[in-house]
Amino acid sequence: MAKLVLSSGGSILYQCFLDGERVTLGRAPRNQVVIDDPGVDPEHAVVTTVGNDHILEDLRSANGTFVNGARVFLHILQHGDVVQFGTFFLRYLNPKASAEMDLDRTMLVTGLHGNRPTPESIPSAPQSRVRSARPTSVHFPKGRVRTLEGVRAGEIVDLDRVVTLIGRPADDLAVITRRPHGYFITHVEGRRRARVNGRSIGNDARVLRHGDTIEVAGQKLEFLPG
Repeated sequence: MAKLVLSSGGSILYQCFLDGERVTLGRAPRNQVVIDDPGVDPEHAVVTTVGNDHILEDLRSANGTFVNGARVFLHILQHGDVVQFGTFFLRYLNPKASAEMDLDRTMLVTGLHGNRPTPESIPSAPQSRVRSARPTSVHFPKGRVRTLEGVRAGEIVDLDRVVTLIGRPADDLAVITRRPHGYFITHVEGRRRARVNGRSIGNDARVLRHGDTIEVAGQKLEFLPG
């Protein structure tokens, strides 16, 4: 099972298994992982479980969230990643994920079009790709989505990544995961769940089929097999 290990000065202070949907990180005692550093916000970041993945999200913190020395807003955690909070270090450990063969993961944030939010308080990080250290013969399906409304109506985007986030950070977000046996959509955060063919997907992963209509955060998309 994946876990977070908090340390400071070379000493392990706390370990937290990621066995729930969300784990909050921050200075306030109400967080699952409490980081007692003046540079950490009361509610600084959150780790959300999506399928077999764990997504780290900065909660518009004053000093930002850094993974392996790079500032991030949304980041799919990889085995061995180190998140720094002042004098504290939080290591993500997930040996099972590191052994999987589908680690070619690229995240597409803030919907399928446009740029990530870039106010000064939330600098964006470039998209990152982590490749498996060994070749793989796993066959993945091909899929696309077509925008149905707005100025980009008719535009088609290939779903050639293992994980694609659609929606708006700090609002309504869903994730489309590409697995050997098909594409699935899952709720990440927000009060309104994504809708497929007019029905809420709820909290469970929902398989996508040819012609399905997806609605997330004001976007309306059609799923098309490759």
